[in-house]
Amino acid sequence: MPRPLIAFLSDIGSHDEAHSLCKGLIHSVAPEATITDITHQVTPFDVREGSLYLADVPDSYPAWTIITAYVYPETGTSTRTIVVRNQKGQLLVAPNNGLLTHALADIPAVEAWEVTSPYVMKQPVTPTWYGKDVVAAAAAHLAAGTAPESVGPALPLDDIVLLPHGKAAALPGGGGAEGEITRIDKAFGNVWTNVNVSLIAPVDELVGRTLRVELDDAQVDLPFHPTFGEVAVGEPLAYVNSRGTLAFGRNQDSFLAKWQVAPGSRFSVRVVES
Repeated sequence: MPRPLIAFLSDIGSHDEAHSLCKGLIHSVAPEATITDITHQVTPFDVREGSLYLADVPDSYPAWTIITAYVYPETGTSTRTIVVRNQKGQLLVAPNNGLLTHALADIPAVEAWEVTSPYVMKQPVTPTWYGKDVVAAAAAHLAAGTAPESVGPALPLDDIVLLPHGKAAALPGGGGAEGEITRIDKAFGNVWTNVNVSLIAPVDELVGRTLRVELDDAQVDLPFHPTFGEVAVGEPLAYVNSRGTLAFGRNQDSFLAKWQVAPGSRFSVRVVES
């Protein structure tokens, strides 16, 4: 078997020692484990953003990965940490607050347990830091060989908390779609959506066409191109992002700086007929 692999996400940032202390705890319990960072730059307390950052992780990582995540505004309360086994065989460790919503969308859960055993927690448990003393500690014990059914009682799959999120759909009559802004690509100011371009038309038929996007109170006409360099610097465009869904951006500039939208906003898009 390969060495245990822990993929780690949190909202604690990398500006101080906090994420390193979590890793130190993991290595103390499971010295053979390899730890890789997904990100620690989730906006503090933003469970929805953290969930979106986890969306593609199960598909990208091997079956022996322990996906370990905490955005835990409810730390110290009755919100439990859970361990979930998905169809790929991976274990996911996180608070049961919706953080696993998108991670379980394409590779669903097959088993789940609540973490209640004191033997898989760092003692004494710090009420304000369940992320380290419960989530990271439980992941470490799993990496060291503890069976998931030993962390606590089985959890019915219907008890896994999932965040509400809108679906994408084709508009009546074709040639358009409606959906939801799912994510802001913070580094570049691009806006990502949950709309698969095939809901509008085949990609080859859209290249060079204009899409009319209704965003909140704004209406924006955007040319559709495969990549940013097809428009002048500072000009906007619609494109298919690296995750395969419709996105909006500006060449070497921020779309968000000109058109303010937020994750969760609904929008519609339609091909402008020439």
